[in-house]
Amino acid sequence: MGKVRFDSTVIPVEGAPREVLNEELDIDNHVLTYCAATVGNPHCVVLSNDPTPDQARHYGPMIEVAPRFPNRTNVQFMRVMDRNNIQIEIWERGAGYTLASGSSSTAAAAVAYKLGLCEPDIMVHMPGGSLIIRISKNFFATMTGSVTKICDGVMTAEMFAEGF
Repeated sequence: MGKVRFDSTVIPVEGAPREVLNEELDIDNHVLTYCAATVGNPHCVVLSNDPTPDQARHYGPMIEVAPRFPNRTNVQFMRVMDRNNIQIEIWERGAGYTLASGSSSTAAAAVAYKLGLCEPDIMVHMPGGSLIIRISKNFFATMTGSVTKICDGVMTAEMFAEGF
């Protein structure tokens, strides 16, 4: 998955240059603690005692477009279950509520490891399945998981016609 970075100038996150860890964000009159990371795309990992689809659907769209994230952001609501397991709910930038995501899993696992809440091998539990993320000491991430076919599709020639 590559190197995970927490540098505000790279993610990007507005404000002074810094690692974006355990900051507060007031959304809809609710103060949320978050960390930001990039795995080539921006992520806002919100610490949560009980992440739910409703939480992701309610706060995710507001966080995605918060002014401090000039390129918008993906949002994960994360609960640390134990030293090797986390649970996340995901709001994907531009797509909405999402059942599973490799980059979201990587960002959340890296945050859990960076904060000292987890060991470097972390099982990420999502509604759509689970992945194992391994974080090295210099924050290079490797993802392992199954591949499951979920659908087939056919595109008609009309989709490629001019003016469609």
